[in-house]
Amino acid sequence: MEDADRYRCRRIYLKQSDDPACQALAACQALAGIDGIVLAAPHSEHSVHIIYSLDKLSLEIVIDLLVELEFEMEDSFLNSLRKTIYCYLEENVRDKLQDEAPEDKHDDPESPEIPHQDQEHYWEDYR
Repeated sequence: MEDADRYRCRRIYLKQSDDPACQALAACQALAGIDGIVLAAPHSEHSVHIIYSLDKLSLEIVIDLLVELEFEMEDSFLNSLRKTIYCYLEENVRDKLQDEAPEDKHDDPESPEIPHQDQEHYWEDYR
């Protein structure tokens, strides 16, 4: 899979509020330090434009994080449908990424092999 296929660009819609702490700029500031977020910028007062890596995040994780931080999502039918479709598609891509990962590790001659001990030998050290 190409590197560009590992990134997603999405817009998240927040519920309209007069409170500046619940608007797009505050949400962007909350997302700025998250590992896997490449870009978090306000698109309007009530929508956030994000670019993130599928290796580390998904839209569902980002939205759950925002909800946990007490941002309210716009819950219109269109936005719910969009979220469902995006989450389904991303889940399929993330599954493919995980399937590719073990093959890459075995093909890499520089990756060291992890030594494995017998379980009984492990417990003998603590008896």
